[in-house]
Amino acid sequence: MAGPGGAFVRAVVTFLALWCWKIAPAGCTWGAIVDGRLVRSPLIGSPFQWFAASFVVSSLCCVFALVAVRRRLGDGAKALHQPRRTDGPPHHKHGAKASTPTMGGAVFVPAGLVCALLANKIVGDESVLALCAATALMCGVGAMDDLRKLRTASADVGLPPAAKLACQSVVASVLCAWLASGGAGGIGLVPGFTTVTTLWVGQTLRLGRWFWALAAFTVVAESNAVNVTDGLDGLAAATVAFALVGTGMILLARGRPELASFAICVAGSACGFLVVNRHPASVFMGDTGSLALGTALGGLVACGGGGMVLPVFVASGVFVVEVLSVVAQRLYFEWTRRRRGTGEKLLKMSPLHHHLELSGWGEMKIVVWMVAFGAACAVAAPRVALMGVGAL
Repeated sequence: MAGPGGAFVRAVVTFLALWCWKIAPAGCTWGAIVDGRLVRSPLIGSPFQWFAASFVVSSLCCVFALVAVRRRLGDGAKALHQPRRTDGPPHHKHGAKASTPTMGGAVFVPAGLVCALLANKIVGDESVLALCAATALMCGVGAMDDLRKLRTASADVGLPPAAKLACQSVVASVLCAWLASGGAGGIGLVPGFTTVTTLWVGQTLRLGRWFWALAAFTVVAESNAVNVTDGLDGLAAATVAFALVGTGMILLARGRPELASFAICVAGSACGFLVVNRHPASVFMGDTGSLALGTALGGLVACGGGGMVLPVFVASGVFVVEVLSVVAQRLYFEWTRRRRGTGEKLLKMSPLHHHLELSGWGEMKIVVWMVAFGAACAVAAPRVALMGVGAL
């Protein structure tokens, strides 16, 4: 892995691997410190080991799949080339990006889910099984969208927006309804599970059943937010990996090692995808990968309870900024159209990373700075979670 892209992957993977080592008590076990003593979990291995295993499995699967596709299809591999948006950056419509295959999520997402299931094979936690199922289903929704785009050779003709949103909403609603009705050992019925913490010490929001509506919204919002962020080589995969490891750290400290193992395994598989998605990318994840990664992150809120809402929001800082840039662009355009008769753009192009591209920033510079911001948000999330512990 030579060049700036290879250095970027090495930096991201090394940081996250060391963080996985750091978050486990003694660096080598699943568990948490309770009243000054280590309470071990029956999960096998350690966070570091499963992050490494998921990374290796995902990277090998991605490389082998890429080689196999190129050998088997030859010139026919053009059928898998990522269609470009008609309103996208001009330089994305030609050159390397126009001839890069997509649907990489169909390889690395299953790799992460398999590792998560293996890590929990002794415990057999139902919440992890439900998260894996929801993530796999959303991966399928993304695959349908990608396949439709490939058949029409246009990024503008995927699943109809209403149908896509409906599919996402169904997956999120089924997951939350199952948890609310007593699934996963009745964890959703535990007193205080639906209480959302705030930044104000001692202040909480007791949402009751409304928490499940918020949780379902979070799953859909995160899946779409990651999808919006997936526009530059390595950007979405790296930022999601940081957010998942930060979330895993919180869950491990709160005595939910099974959910932490899911987060870390999916983070490892996303990092494995960076081997082929680093700049210049050999494969794009497509909606197949971005919708699944967002679901994995948002699903941890549904399974982790109200105490995870604010920390995950903080860990998702990059995705929040990207979505807000799209919303601000649309609102400003509509406001100026009504006030002046002609709509004006707030940004040169939304989301924010495309605005920075058209402002003269290089792709690697944008990715490095946004991933650095995402890493800072992920590191801050556990601190925010600690602030809310006393309020529960």
